[in-house]
Amino acid sequence: MLDRLFISNGLLLLSVISPFALKAAANTDFINEIPDFTQSQITGWEHRNGSQYCGPVAVSNSLYWLAGMTGSPENLIKLLASSRYMNTDVRKGTRTTQMLNGIHAMATDMFGGYGSLEYQGWKLHPSRFSAGTMVPDFHWITQELSQDAAVWLNVGWYRYDREENLYHRVGGHWVTLVGYDRNVLIIHDPAPRAGQSFANEYVHTSVIKSGTLAGRLAGLPRSAEGYLLLGNGMHIKSTADVAIVDGAIRLKL
Repeated sequence: MLDRLFISNGLLLLSVISPFALKAAANTDFINEIPDFTQSQITGWEHRNGSQYCGPVAVSNSLYWLAGMTGSPENLIKLLASSRYMNTDVRKGTRTTQMLNGIHAMATDMFGGYGSLEYQGWKLHPSRFSAGTMVPDFHWITQELSQDAAVWLNVGWYRYDREENLYHRVGGHWVTLVGYDRNVLIIHDPAPRAGQSFANEYVHTSVIKSGTLAGRLAGLPRSAEGYLLLGNGMHIKSTADVAIVDGAIRLKL
């Protein structure tokens, strides 16, 4: 809690202010500085032309900027995807555990270490990176965005059954969080469907009040209550009805 002195009717009074009231309603300081690489720009059959490289690309966007790199990020992306770091599967993509282990290794190599690396979400992950909740929180996701921090979102693609109030997971995707404005998350989306040129995607969010998340992955089914639904501004995969934030990774150097 913070204290503030003020004068009323000639009296010096003390007001107690919650730190939550002082949180910035927006952070758009770096949205035009962080790269927005498209995964289909990765060439080579051994990489399947980047079709499953959303994870390495999303992370490279942030690390490239944090390290002050110049030129093409393609070599960094391929290195991140390699067995030394994320060990990305060219047919199945990058699981949460692979992302965390890869970010840990790359941040250690690039910066000599880091302050913290944490995950919120329901996907399986190493306990040493756990932030202690399976429901990603909007304020936790956004509060560390700065010149020495990065955030990546694991977006789940779901088909929605209105009668059953059931969200059935049909896939996933990684994106880079670059800013926010009230309830809007500003992202850089590696998917070709988001366009081949630089673009800040302003994605409106809402909190799911009820229902069930279902699917074949470990951790499902579970209550959908509290999870962030991504609405206008999100380029939803054609096989899905809605996008939900399954998890978030936060790195602080």
